[in-house]
Amino acid sequence: MYSKFRRVACALFAAGCLSAPLPSQAKFVSLGHVDLSFYEVTASVIQQVMERIGYNVGIKKGSHSEIYPMLADGEVDLFVAAWLPHAHAKYWEEHKDKTVKVTVLYEDARLFWSVPDYVPVSEVSTVADLLKPDVAQKMQKVIRGTRPDSGLMMGSQKIFEAYGLAASGYELAPGKPADWISYFNDNIAAQRWFVMPLWQPQYLNRVHKMRVLQEPKKIFGGPDTAWLVAHKDLKEKIGKLAWGVLERISFSIKQVTELDYAVNVRGVSPRDAARHFLASHPDTVGYWVGGVLNE
Repeated sequence: MYSKFRRVACALFAAGCLSAPLPSQAKFVSLGHVDLSFYEVTASVIQQVMERIGYNVGIKKGSHSEIYPMLADGEVDLFVAAWLPHAHAKYWEEHKDKTVKVTVLYEDARLFWSVPDYVPVSEVSTVADLLKPDVAQKMQKVIRGTRPDSGLMMGSQKIFEAYGLAASGYELAPGKPADWISYFNDNIAAQRWFVMPLWQPQYLNRVHKMRVLQEPKKIFGGPDTAWLVAHKDLKEKIGKLAWGVLERISFSIKQVTELDYAVNVRGVSPRDAARHFLASHPDTVGYWVGGVLNE
């Protein structure tokens, strides 16, 4: 009888039918994320899980160089997500003494340079191929990416310099998400040859066929693990039951990509995309919050 009740409770919880305590009764945590959509929608799932076990969750977002100091200073309790050991190594080394890893959100996070699949692999398969005169003549010279303080663009700057791409007329151009998404879509629509720094999980990998370029120098360093990390004092602040919930949260690359796709292609808000994810995975959510429901 109890197990049946618990299954029903978990399903109602996942669907959002069990109400969290009133704001005046709830405890508070601050959740920070880098201001890219795949981080935001992942953070929204965590936010709603925490809300439903009795927490008010404040959200703060910004660039990598803005959020990491907030985490170290305790202005942010939780951060989505630290890509380690490669992409965010610079920030982690600076702030790791004041932070702690909570759980692996997803494995096989990757940074890479890519070209559209309609660019023949016989002509462009590696970063070095961008230097071929006939390839350089066809390629868009602007290599547009995200903000300059991201792991993607710090690594891309090293790739750009290591292969001497400026000598062939290329320009590495960091920018806001709206800029590089527009650049990407315009070039795809016109079937132009262009090179794009990308990553997974990322909805554009779901929308268009992009081919990852080989990069023998391995400047990006290989695949990363995406960690939910916390300020070092958070475990004591929220207690073992809530901490246990956080420790059980995990996703697959495919799930995060689908969440990102829902936001960017289907036009769903991050909160609604997260709500739908929770409702669609009652057993998973039941496992995440099992320790709390058992109390």
